[in-house]
Amino acid sequence: MVNILKRLPGKSLVRFMSVCISWHSLRLNHFFLNLHLNHSLNNPNILIFDRNIVYSVLNYDNQLVIDKQFSAKVQRKEASYTSNTCRGLIILYGSKWGYVLNPCTRKVEDLPKATPVGRDYNHPNLGLGFSAHTLEFKAVRIYESGTGTSCEVCTLGEGTWRPIEKEKGGVPFSVSVRSPAYANSALFWIVKEKYNCILRFDVTTEEFTLVSVPPILTRSVGAKSQLFLSVLHGRLCFIHFSLSSHNNNPVVYLYVLDDSSNAGFTWKCEHEIWPDMPYSDSISIVISNDKVLLFRPNWEIWYSYHLKEGTTCQLSTPQDCSVLRSIDSTPLLVSCEDSIVPVPKVTRRISKNKLVKE
Repeated sequence: MVNILKRLPGKSLVRFMSVCISWHSLRLNHFFLNLHLNHSLNNPNILIFDRNIVYSVLNYDNQLVIDKQFSAKVQRKEASYTSNTCRGLIILYGSKWGYVLNPCTRKVEDLPKATPVGRDYNHPNLGLGFSAHTLEFKAVRIYESGTGTSCEVCTLGEGTWRPIEKEKGGVPFSVSVRSPAYANSALFWIVKEKYNCILRFDVTTEEFTLVSVPPILTRSVGAKSQLFLSVLHGRLCFIHFSLSSHNNNPVVYLYVLDDSSNAGFTWKCEHEIWPDMPYSDSISIVISNDKVLLFRPNWEIWYSYHLKEGTTCQLSTPQDCSVLRSIDSTPLLVSCEDSIVPVPKVTRRISKNKLVKE
């Protein structure tokens, strides 16, 4: 029975939870959640977030289909940002608010109020991680304060933010506006204005360390260059999108981090992609299993690169696709696992000495 249920799409599985008590109990069974999650990793969903509206991106014979899935019940109208995805969950947030969302089950829980940032346009950078040791989700918030770069952590379900202890070193550097990546029980950020290192946060120990970028990038990053972090087959992937110095054409390099040896962290360039598209400062890149999708929103150009076959093709969008013209110029494009992992209910403080579980 479990081997059958783990292969079902998340939406079907949510409906089947109402069949009987034993099936309903599977939603809280950590062993079953892992089985279903590992199976769904082979076919993650490509989602577009526009404020509180979620769209899905499907590809049928090189023809894109962009469909509105649902509107999250979030009472926010201003521009929003997304964290990385972690076990099917993602955080939608702004400068003063945040919500944890499971796009598959459409469950939403608000985050507790955090420390205000200095200015609204200095929005914080949020990451979402999972500790395999304690089986806890943790939201990690890095922001600029009057004393420099600060960090606070919220274990989902506890309802409070707590600063990183000074004896653990604090935050050594500021981070860029790019979303972090989660891999091997750690969160990774690109360090702001310092392309020779990556900030690593261990979700279990809650300590920061530094990881060097691929050595060739210390001398090749130029003005026409963009850096991203993602995950490729469970490993941290460093994406370098730039103009080639040889023919001035756009090129995408995918470096994969190997941290399994005792020698430390080593990088390997596993893929070199040459998309037939103009360079753009507002490019969006997302990895979905064995495919890399590139989207240039101003031109509505999509390219797909198959990692195993080594082929690239331009994807056509529907001529009547009003979705791309209605969303923000640079959409929030993410790859999200199809998961029924429950969103931990956030504890809400209603008085100084009393906590209530919603």
